[in-house]
Amino acid sequence: MIHNDSRSPFNTHFLLFIFTFFITITVNAQHSIFTLTFDVKNAELNPVKDAEIKILSPKNQFTISSNSKGIATVEIAQGEYKVEIRKNGILGYSNTISVMKSETFAILFTEKINTIEEVVITAKEGKGLTSSSIISQRAMQHLQPSSFSDLLELLPGGRSSDPVMNQVNKISLRETGRPSTDYNTSSMGTTFLVDGAPLNSGANLQYTYDFLDKSNNGLKRRLNITNGVDMRSISTDQIDRVEILRGIPSVQYGNLTSGIVKITNKSGYTKWKARFKADGYSKLFALSKGFENKEKDLKINTGLDYLNAKADPRDRLENYKRITANLAISKEKKQDKGTLLWQTHLSYTGSLDGSKSDPDVDLSELNSYEVNNHLVSLSNTLNYTKNEPSFFRSTEIQATVNQRFDKIKQTKFVQLENATAFPLSRIEGEYDGYYPEPRYTSHYTVDGKPLDVFVKMVNNFQIDAKSFKNEFNAGFDWQFSKNWGEGQQFNIYRPIDPKATFRPRAYRDVPAYSTSALFLESISTLKTGNHQLTLALGIRGNMMMNLPSHFNMHGKMYADPRANLQWELPSFDVMNKKAQLAVTLGYGKQSLFPDLNLLYPELIYKDIQQLNYFHNNPNYRRVNYKTLIYNPQNPKIEPAINEKFEARVDFSVGAHQLSVTVFKENMNNAFRAMNEYALYQYKKYDTSGIDHNAITSPPDISTLPYQTVTENFTYTTQRNGSKVDKEGIEFQYSSNRIPVINTRFTVNGAWFRTQYGNSLPVYRGRDLVVNGRPYPYLGLYEGMEPSSTNEVLNTNLMMDTYIPGLDLVFSSSFQFSWYSMRRLLPMNGIPSHYVDQNGHIFPFDPNTVKGTLLENLIIAQNQDLYTSSRRPMEVNMNLKVTKSFRNKAIVVSMFANRLFSYYAPYSVSGFSINRKGAYDPYFGMEINFNL
Repeated sequence: MIHNDSRSPFNTHFLLFIFTFFITITVNAQHSIFTLTFDVKNAELNPVKDAEIKILSPKNQFTISSNSKGIATVEIAQGEYKVEIRKNGILGYSNTISVMKSETFAILFTEKINTIEEVVITAKEGKGLTSSSIISQRAMQHLQPSSFSDLLELLPGGRSSDPVMNQVNKISLRETGRPSTDYNTSSMGTTFLVDGAPLNSGANLQYTYDFLDKSNNGLKRRLNITNGVDMRSISTDQIDRVEILRGIPSVQYGNLTSGIVKITNKSGYTKWKARFKADGYSKLFALSKGFENKEKDLKINTGLDYLNAKADPRDRLENYKRITANLAISKEKKQDKGTLLWQTHLSYTGSLDGSKSDPDVDLSELNSYEVNNHLVSLSNTLNYTKNEPSFFRSTEIQATVNQRFDKIKQTKFVQLENATAFPLSRIEGEYDGYYPEPRYTSHYTVDGKPLDVFVKMVNNFQIDAKSFKNEFNAGFDWQFSKNWGEGQQFNIYRPIDPKATFRPRAYRDVPAYSTSALFLESISTLKTGNHQLTLALGIRGNMMMNLPSHFNMHGKMYADPRANLQWELPSFDVMNKKAQLAVTLGYGKQSLFPDLNLLYPELIYKDIQQLNYFHNNPNYRRVNYKTLIYNPQNPKIEPAINEKFEARVDFSVGAHQLSVTVFKENMNNAFRAMNEYALYQYKKYDTSGIDHNAITSPPDISTLPYQTVTENFTYTTQRNGSKVDKEGIEFQYSSNRIPVINTRFTVNGAWFRTQYGNSLPVYRGRDLVVNGRPYPYLGLYEGMEPSSTNEVLNTNLMMDTYIPGLDLVFSSSFQFSWYSMRRLLPMNGIPSHYVDQNGHIFPFDPNTVKGTLLENLIIAQNQDLYTSSRRPMEVNMNLKVTKSFRNKAIVVSMFANRLFSYYAPYSVSGFSINRKGAYDPYFGMEINFNL
């Protein structure tokens, strides 16, 4: 049926008028707007990335940046324009052009060494939409790192520290204090990307049973479980550039909470480079070479390095070794309509962490411990970029496969203190146990083979107008992780830990880990007069796949909205120098899914000894257990979500640059191990009626009297219970190089406040014995977990001098920690509820339990513990020198950390603490050959 409407003719004419109007504008625009393409290369004809291109006329001003290929495009009206191209604020090209048609300009960017401003040996603060620090290859060379951990010194508020190579080095961003493993989500939620390929694994299960039992064992420091990436394993010798994003990143990146570490490896021609480094803790050797065929647009880079480190140079029994090999190939194919770039990266990293016992202490000479991790990674990236501007601009597809071969080997001589028995059953029920030999040697192996597959696709679209530009990024990513290892392997008759409550399990039986995400992002740039506004809005939908249906996360999508706004104000003159001011605001949510260790924990075996009849004659002995199995899996676990706010001001006058960032982060549901309770019943057999001298066989439990006992106990499960709140101020100022002394002053620092706590109630028992039996009640406490507030104020003053005539760079840095503070928040020792021996939960009233057993659930608090501990000023002075010979063919460097130090004395509870001489200087040197 046709519906007649009297307004239809008017609507038809109106729409026709609008359509004709826009067609007319578009046709006229096509006659007056031209496309300019700038191809920026340096003196070696290598592309210049992130060059700032300004196109100026009396009426308009345009600013664009070159991409990784040195290409930048802009749509511009006919007329005369002045073109200025800068890199790191240094002018490298200036000319006047006449725009009469669409064309491509080949620009030779000349770096003016006489300005010496481009010699940057510190981290630079990025000026993009999110807070970041950029570390160049030259800054790394001057720092002389042994592993990636050393680079964190360059971040605002960072301080130098001696390498600690006998334990996992986890990253900490915008954080202070020394939290327990219950707050590992911050480091676990920091993503490491090498040329876009992720290093993080969702299938790492390399742990030992003493780790699960929470025993105090120093060997556990080598276990990288729920810590994220171990920075010891990342070599810096193949790295060209590092960008550490601390703020709100693009929605292209997900499954994270804290930040992103983007590592870009060397690409293109380089000479043969050899590096030898030695210090008090380690020796390092590295070799690399880059090949390039410009006619075929082919680049090949390869490298090899070896590190041998010791925690104590005097201890030859404990060491850490790392071997890294890299092969990168890049091939570019230029076509009429677009450019195709293929990049592949094959790498191997071997980490060998070992310890042997001292024969002077361990007379058995058998105890040893090794943690060996081998990673083979293959990543491929295919990028297609259109040459001419259009709505569709580029597509990038990346696929990464990481295969790890991890193994923990431990040999331990076990000597039992008394007649100990072991349970053997792997199913529930009542079974006899086993009396082992009083001393034996246990061999223990943990075999893990985590496989991680990562696929990502990003499509870029753009709409350009005269003063308005809109860019869209849309795509997806998918991750699959599976551990194919054999898992825990040991002889159950000779366990490594006689008190272990676990049984061997094969990791290949654990289900696979799989996540997927869709994202859409809009980046709009509006130029009004001399103002420029940039707004990035994005949404990311995250989903965990391959989950059992009883999980809360099953089939659910979690949204991460993010927004960044930057306002660049008109430039103005200050003391005849150009000044620029920009204000950036950001808000976003970042979510992290639990990994396999959190999703599928080990089953807990509760082995209750019902009978332990130990006779002098081994043939008459009998031990009987009741084995109960509890699954600590928590199907209610959710992704950890970090909510971020930040504001940043960037101000520059000439070569002087100042950046100040204020941030606040709230994460109230981070992962942690928490207590859960359960009940169990068992039989307590009575052997008092047995005639020990007349017995001719082990006791028959069917004829023994017994008492049925009901008790409760607690075990750990993973929950979203940790609370981590961060707030602070970061700043960095860098001056120009003072012409006479060629010295630049850089001041950076940060004030951090971090609060740690538990956001969920916890069950706790009392270590008491009542009438020969364990205390029968459990308490549910709202505030009985340690919570703390931590603060620190650090500033660093660096003076670096570059003398071109000598090709000499030397720097002095004064690192101040003005104060560090930790305050424990009062705990509430009165439970809100209690659990009786039958498993029933009742409200707890402290007034009615006086004089009863329940009164023992009230945990008295020592108020003296809740005073603030404050450490006053600490000052360290570090010196670094780099000298080049024979036109940079030989580069010699040395460093001396804590060459001068001062630690102010302070008092605690009336006792004076003098820290003079607490830390010794740390020296090292290296030599580089460029042949």
